[in-house]
Amino acid sequence: EQLLSLLGPPSESVSPLQQRDLAERLLDISATAAITGQVRFDKLDFASAVRAHVWDHMPDLRPHLGTWAASVVELNDPHVVTLVRDSLVERVAGEYLRTGRADELGYLVERWSTGTTSRPRLEAAVHALTRGLADPVHARDFRRQIYQWCANGRLEGELARVLVRVCADVLATSHPDQALVRLYHLARRERGTGRARQALCDLVAGSRRLHRVLLDRLARSDFSPAHLGIFLQASDPELLTLHSGTSHALIDEQSAQRSLTACWHAVLTELPPPQWQAEARRWLHRAAADTGPHSGLLLDLLVSAAQRCTEKRGEAFALLYACARDAERTGPGDAVRAAETTGLLLHKISAAQGIAPATPPTTSPRGTRP
Repeated sequence: EQLLSLLGPPSESVSPLQQRDLAERLLDISATAAITGQVRFDKLDFASAVRAHVWDHMPDLRPHLGTWAASVVELNDPHVVTLVRDSLVERVAGEYLRTGRADELGYLVERWSTGTTSRPRLEAAVHALTRGLADPVHARDFRRQIYQWCANGRLEGELARVLVRVCADVLATSHPDQALVRLYHLARRERGTGRARQALCDLVAGSRRLHRVLLDRLARSDFSPAHLGIFLQASDPELLTLHSGTSHALIDEQSAQRSLTACWHAVLTELPPPQWQAEARRWLHRAAADTGPHSGLLLDLLVSAAQRCTEKRGEAFALLYACARDAERTGPGDAVRAAETTGLLLHKISAAQGIAPATPPTTSPRGTRP
């Protein structure tokens, strides 16, 4: 009935009382209606044959079928359960793909994701994209389309939300590098939400290689506020110093150190202090908690980044030292160790300015403001 309402009334209207009842008409096509409201054909594979016939020989119906499917998935009907919705989207998407019309399925995904959206419509969009990515013939087309949406497309409505879901939950499983690139573009473009940025950070948290790739990409970016925001969230010192069953941590790699220094330098010169001080304190907390070589290395990277600030070098050093004093009061660990970390940072700052030897004293003093 909903499909007929979309297509409009027949040219010669007939009163419902003059029509044969539904059971008789279903009997003509060897079908029966279950108590769940679903209609099933009695003959094996007859349903797929009917779908193929309608799709192949009635092309004008295709856009209406997409609109109809969107309305069905939103029905507030106890019979339209998740399985029914998913099956409907699966079959509609399958027909688009079978007939080589991946672009039209992509357009349908956009329609479901924009305008007046609802959770069922968004789930349908996610399911349709997932079906496209799993198709052996058209998967590459969908990966390319997803890239265009993420990097250059107009992210209207909830399309970005759908793309984050698909990239994080589907594409990351089969093509993690491509998922990283697409989430990266979504993260740098998103406004008013951190959904893509969080998904990107979650992705690299599970892979040192991807984490390295992201840091390198950020170090070669234009250091816009969006890029620096991604860096601050992705530079979790816990992950950087994690061994994770290997002989070294990511922060031990020279390439990662170069990326971290370049990004921190951009942060110190381009962002106002309130936007980065919390992350600096997190690094200082980690430095205080680490009893190995990473404690000094975390401080070295911060000092090295500040030293590059040329005209703002003194201000950057002072701000880092102030962060260290704040970190003493807010740190979760031992207060004595936190004070020693502040003293070590002060010594490294002094050494960078040429007013102290490179080797720190055995017991680091608390020091005063540089």
